[in-house]
Amino acid sequence: MRKVAFFLLSLVLVVGYILFAASRNYVYYLTADELALQSVKYEGKRVKVSGTVVESSRNGRSLVFVIEENGKRVKVSYEGAIPDAFGVGMPVVVEGKYDGNSLRATTLLTKCPSKYESQSQP
Repeated sequence: MRKVAFFLLSLVLVVGYILFAASRNYVYYLTADELALQSVKYEGKRVKVSGTVVESSRNGRSLVFVIEENGKRVKVSYEGAIPDAFGVGMPVVVEGKYDGNSLRATTLLTKCPSKYESQSQP
């Protein structure tokens, strides 16, 4: 009986630890318009946001830019390696912490849809 109780207790502790660890790494995935429309809900939380770059200002490795989706805009600040494909008009995905006014990104990824489009055959 003690072995069964020990096993069940161990199982509960392991499952609890897994759930706790997973909840700490949770990131909301949104589009720029979803974040702009529900900014209060995501304030202080880690988010991953997609959108198209509409404005950009670079100072060395520091970058401040604005992404847009369906007419709604989100300001993003990023410091780090800037992808070669980054620029105005490019779709991007940024991940970081949202402070209610802007997103302080720790990750910046560019998308390149033309790279994956099939070429027409003659």
